[in-house]
Amino acid sequence: MSEILDVAVIGGGVAGTYCAWRLTGPQGLKEDKRRVALFEYSDRIGGRLYTKTFPGMPNVAAELGGMRYIVPEKDDPTSNQPMVSNLIEALDLPSHIFLMGNPEKGADGQPIGEKENILYLRGKHLLVKQQADPAQVPYNLSWNERGKTVNDLQVFAMNLLVPNNQNLTLEQWMDTRVYGHPLYTYGFWNLMSQTLSSEAYQFMKDAGGYDANVANANAVAQLPATEYANTDGFRAITGGYQRLPLTLAEQAAEQGAQIHMNRRLAKIEKDADGHYKLTFIVTESRVVNTEFGGVHEETKDKEGAPPEIVHARDIILGLPRRSLELIDWEGWDQKGVKEMLSSVLIQDAFKLLLAYDYPWWRAMNLVAGRSITDLPVRQIYYFGTEEDQPGGEKGNTRSLLMASYNDITTVPFWKGLEHGPPFIGRRPKNVTPLAKEEAAATGDDQRVVPLAECVATDAMVSSAHQQILEVHGLVDVDQPYSAIYHDWSGDPYGGGWHEWKAGFRYNLLMPKIRQPLTAEKVYICGEAYSNNQGWVEGCLQTAEHVLQDKFDLAWPAYLTGLPETILGP
Repeated sequence: MSEILDVAVIGGGVAGTYCAWRLTGPQGLKEDKRRVALFEYSDRIGGRLYTKTFPGMPNVAAELGGMRYIVPEKDDPTSNQPMVSNLIEALDLPSHIFLMGNPEKGADGQPIGEKENILYLRGKHLLVKQQADPAQVPYNLSWNERGKTVNDLQVFAMNLLVPNNQNLTLEQWMDTRVYGHPLYTYGFWNLMSQTLSSEAYQFMKDAGGYDANVANANAVAQLPATEYANTDGFRAITGGYQRLPLTLAEQAAEQGAQIHMNRRLAKIEKDADGHYKLTFIVTESRVVNTEFGGVHEETKDKEGAPPEIVHARDIILGLPRRSLELIDWEGWDQKGVKEMLSSVLIQDAFKLLLAYDYPWWRAMNLVAGRSITDLPVRQIYYFGTEEDQPGGEKGNTRSLLMASYNDITTVPFWKGLEHGPPFIGRRPKNVTPLAKEEAAATGDDQRVVPLAECVATDAMVSSAHQQILEVHGLVDVDQPYSAIYHDWSGDPYGGGWHEWKAGFRYNLLMPKIRQPLTAEKVYICGEAYSNNQGWVEGCLQTAEHVLQDKFDLAWPAYLTGLPETILGP
């Protein structure tokens, strides 16, 4: 590549593809300044949005990464996640309600929702609706904690510590003091240890489903917000969330952006003319055998391939923390930059999905949403049945279960089961095996386990199936016929999402880290250093800040009528 790029965008996730899409679009850079190229480490656009499908269930999206977003409330178009909601609508991507419970009406005439879903804690079964019943909850709560749900406990602690908190801005939360110290200097766990009993904290952790909700992250980020309460405002892209970055990349390419796959940015330097010299290592994504006879997709540096040098005037790094750390750039060593880079916790995350012949869980009135346990599977989501999907085959009852969705402390349990014979599964009657290209890549034209970056083992699937039976109080049901999983803790991602560390006044840090060195045109965006960590919304907010503040792009047309406050700090 001999030309000098105006902008080199690194990373094929949402942040990177969105930047390439905006920079080359009608409201983007001037036409003579639109030499924009996007570089992706692997052969897959999507980043931590990663959608697969199973043989026998072509219309049920198996989400190994992000899976949903939250639409604004009807009376407040700026609430929840307006950027991603409006972007999906503008791109004309079909979406549907992401159900968090049974949509049917109960005896009281109201939707059943999640209240009939299961909590299995400390060996005791109860329903979600029973978590406010002290006689049912197997935790030794204090007298003023009894009768409260996990959401109630967090609200109780918040109101106890910060009265009249309903309308506080982020800046006001940062100025809040508790127990004589600024709130942002506390880790959430540290703070709860002074506020709630250890049993209440453990109940919040176990019944909340996510360790990250009560992790020892910055108390300002943890205390005012909650994911315990489920909402009917969740939506999902029909066909999978990965369609969003794929569509952005496709349209960016149509608008003139160059898309370069299998390129790993190894080093950033300055050339003699003051432009950036980017050294890329060529990678290759291929199918490889595991030591126990399985196969999986793998991206590694291509042996013998010479480095490729690219020159650019500006660089946008749409990358998570670990991916940034893997780049050799002297800027990371400058005063204050390394501290900014390390200001967020990298949280491990893991998903295991199992394909069953029929939705056996519906016999227990379980239709959608999740059941939660303190067993290593942690969260069990009831996903779709093929015949219920748009275009689905009538009479096809094959169904998808997210058998385990966990983070932080339970991920090592599954890591310990990664090394062993792969799960082969079985081919149900009338199920067509994998697509021809996957069959050719694996050398197995009867294979029913989707080709992916990780290999589900026999031990992993067996353990998950047994835990699922225990959670549901069953002796046995038919074994799953296929399985897939993904662990996000390895390079180049490092983890599934990020959380601000205690001690950082991150409302002031966010604008700084988007351009860590004022003399350098190297910009950072993505969920890691956002006010919406773990969500696509955070990617879009930080990316739009970079585009408007550093490249003078106009307010995007798809957000017409919405205030700039939706971008956050």
